[in-house]
Amino acid sequence: MNIHSARPDRSPKAIAKRKKATDQARAANIRQGYTRDPVLEAANARYVAGEITSDEFREQMQARFKRA
Repeated sequence: MNIHSARPDRSPKAIAKRKKATDQARAANIRQGYTRDPVLEAANARYVAGEITSDEFREQMQARFKRA
């Protein structure tokens, strides 16, 4: 991703790189007892597709656990 770009790179190579990263993270989580979380999986899909940045992904996941 270009650091000056507002959106993630949507080239096939960039998508494959993000998919590999999320697959590896999922595998590590499964080894630690992860059970499927539909909200996380939907966010992963948006990140892989380049619809959201890694910062936006992180913000969305952190917002789920903030106390009101």
